[in-house]
Amino acid sequence: MTPQWVEVQVAEGGVSERLRTRLLVAADGGDSSVRRLLGIGLRERPYGQDALIATLTPDRPQPGVAFERFTESGPLALLPMTEGRWSLVWSVPQDRTAGLLALSDEAFLARIQGYFGWRLGRLARTSPRRAFPLVQRLASEATRPRVVLIGNAAHTLHPVAGQGLNLGLRDVAALAEVLVAARRAGDDVGGTAALAAYRDWRRRDQAEVAATTDLLARLFVGGWPPLRAARDLGLLGIELVPGLRHQLARRFMGRAGRQTRLARGLPLETLDG
Repeated sequence: MTPQWVEVQVAEGGVSERLRTRLLVAADGGDSSVRRLLGIGLRERPYGQDALIATLTPDRPQPGVAFERFTESGPLALLPMTEGRWSLVWSVPQDRTAGLLALSDEAFLARIQGYFGWRLGRLARTSPRRAFPLVQRLASEATRPRVVLIGNAAHTLHPVAGQGLNLGLRDVAALAEVLVAARRAGDDVGGTAALAAYRDWRRRDQAEVAATTDLLARLFVGGWPPLRAARDLGLLGIELVPGLRHQLARRFMGRAGRQTRLARGLPLETLDG
């Protein structure tokens, strides 16, 4: 790494290549190699849960509709994919994971059907199931000289409310806007000013979403009766108070606060117009 460039060596299929760029964008996931090689620290908060993952095929699909149910084990989400399939993400206590993975496909589908209901008809098929531990990971630094971390490389969240992808997409949109503005102004796209502009723009949104998902994860897993009653009253209040659900949805979709041009449907090409 030099004041003007960052160099990386990429190896694939026995072939190694050295690349040089003004800005390295680390978008290589929660186990980011770039973050690790740079020695950027992490704040980790384990949840004592696993995310159980599978692909389900219902017989009455509703394209473009996502669902989430709050079970006594944890949030259960069904997210639409292609060809009438849904991605299952179920947060379960780690002491129950082995038993759920050991179920036959028929018994597993019956378990999910009992929790989810019949909004998609009968759940007919499932892929092989996998599980991985749920841990919130927040990088201690979003940027280094000529390096920026985005998406799960910067913040890996609990899957409750599906906010990890939304947050990562907002990272991408904001970074694109900052880089286009720097290029139009004749500034260094990997320089201190551009990276500071990105970091300052994204800091609040990232912190608020991380705190909100952490609170929801702990709130919707607890089985203590008073906590469960308060949680249920809160959900009822969201349904009954006019405008509250709409405002909450806007916040989860990232429509509150400063908006990127891409989120507003505006092209980056006309940034200076």
